Amino acid sequence: MKILISGLVLCISLCACSKIFDIKPEEALDHSQTYRDVHDADAAVVGIYGKVITLAGRLVVLNELRGDLVDVTQSASGKYLQQLSTHSVTADNPYADPRPFYEVILNCNDALSNFDVMLKDKRMTVDEYGLRYSTVGAIRSWLYLQLGIQYGSIPYITDPLVNVNDLKDAAKFPRVTFDELLDKLLAFTEALPYKLPFPAGTSLLTIVDTYNTEKFFINIKCFLGDLYLWKGNYAQAALNYQYMMNYGDVLYPAKNSEQWYETYKLAYTANLTGGNWSNIFSQPYGERYSNYEIIWDLPFDKNFNPPNPFIDLFDNTKGSYQLKPSALAIKNWNDQVRTGDAVGNNTPVDLRGPGASWKMSGGSPVINKFTYNFNPLLPFETNSKWILYRAAMLHLRYAEAANRDGRDKLVYALLNAGIKNTYDPVYMATGVSGGEGRNVTDIEQTHDVPPYDFDARDGNYPQYRNAWYRNTGIRGRVALKPVLIDSASYFDMSSKEVTDRAGLILFMEDKLIAEDGLELAFEGNRWADLLRIALRRQASDPAYLANKVAAKFEAANDGMAGAVRSALMDKQNWYLPFRWQ
Repeated sequence: MKILISGLVLCISLCACSKIFDIKPEEALDHSQTYRDVHDADAAVVGIYGKVITLAGRLVVLNELRGDLVDVTQSASGKYLQQLSTHSVTADNPYADPRPFYEVILNCNDALSNFDVMLKDKRMTVDEYGLRYSTVGAIRSWLYLQLGIQYGSIPYITDPLVNVNDLKDAAKFPRVTFDELLDKLLAFTEALPYKLPFPAGTSLLTIVDTYNTEKFFINIKCFLGDLYLWKGNYAQAALNYQYMMNYGDVLYPAKNSEQWYETYKLAYTANLTGGNWSNIFSQPYGERYSNYEIIWDLPFDKNFNPPNPFIDLFDNTKGSYQLKPSALAIKNWNDQVRTGDAVGNNTPVDLRGPGASWKMSGGSPVINKFTYNFNPLLPFETNSKWILYRAAMLHLRYAEAANRDGRDKLVYALLNAGIKNTYDPVYMATGVSGGEGRNVTDIEQTHDVPPYDFDARDGNYPQYRNAWYRNTGIRGRVALKPVLIDSASYFDMSSKEVTDRAGLILFMEDKLIAEDGLELAFEGNRWADLLRIALRRQASDPAYLANKVAAKFEAANDGMAGAVRSALMDKQNWYLPFRWQ
């Protein structure tokens, strides 16, 4: 922290920021030298985010290996990864150590406390304080959410501490339940003075070592949506999510550009659809078209610490090849059917699967998403990016909230062929769009109240090119056949009224979580998504999580399936042991 001098943010690498926090938390900080003005505050903010990226490998391992889509390899060293996969984690497992999270949280607490002092002493303006306090406060809340997902009950500390190991004292720092934690996080995050993406002109939006910091900071609206989704306040979740789905309105107020039609809308730009879907991961940090999709990501650079952890985890040429796609994940992609050409020829295999999310390398299946451009002949070229939030995740989580709030048709649209097609009676009857040469004034839109109002009209008589007309839907973007609903099971076919709302909600939720696995596999979200559904259904379906994870072992003909199912029938085993290493 002693190197947090004025203007440091303009000369340090985003990925070298971890050096700022190489000093252990228990060492004294000379705050009179480190929090003098807004430039020092900027350096503290960037340093904290530089520390967050050191957690990338740990978070991906915890959230993917504990789920159903990632398995250990024969090359995996030691017993600890196997323990995570089989939900038999012992207290000495280094992946279960919460201290790396708390070290960053304590840095956040220190910065927030000093921002308060700077505001009081007029070393920052109210506006400068609001932006910096909010982005540090939000990333602290996000870190606490990750801890809650992994450990359940945890200490919630907001005051600066001298020593991170003080947290071992449960009597001094009692733990809160996961549900209590969510309440605290919601209250704190909602009270932040600034909850929108940074406005143009703030000094935190800059270029550092060729990296634009625009997508470097947590998106608080998306994060609030997540908190409300965990709490079951679906309308509020949808409200926050929809704000970001329509964020092109803020960025491009003229509302007539490609960027406005494409940003966060899962639109049909050729650069990200079909076989080009993998460009989301393969393109360089900050590339134009992938930025239509990516909401929050952090870069790995070969010249700076921390090193890219994904090569060692996933690559089988120069890395340790510790994790691989599960047999179940591969089967899920192979079971999908594409729509083929205009006359409907069916083509097997999801374009997001082989060659995209995973590949065969040396006769072995390899996770490909985050090592897409790694060339073993150039082993030191390790630049990459850690994508923490993107538009497809936003749409899936919005759809999850909307489904629980009774908007089944909208959910069907976002999941399958997009809003324009789903709200076009010609398309729904024939599978072919009615085209632009007609009056679409009263169709191709949801006719609903916020946050469920979308306008995708695309016609020439009169002319419409409204905001959502390019939306393709999640499966439509990769040309997959739509998920079909056995309508007779849930609808009165003569009146079209829903007859089994509860059953339809569960059916659509199952389809969303399945699509979640096809779209977001390996990105570090799977365990959290399964856990959220399991907590929601625990009274009616206590075996949900056990069955989901056991399926990974069953697909691989692994005899551990029964033991894993038995372990996860006990809710206490949904969480890691909270032990300091």
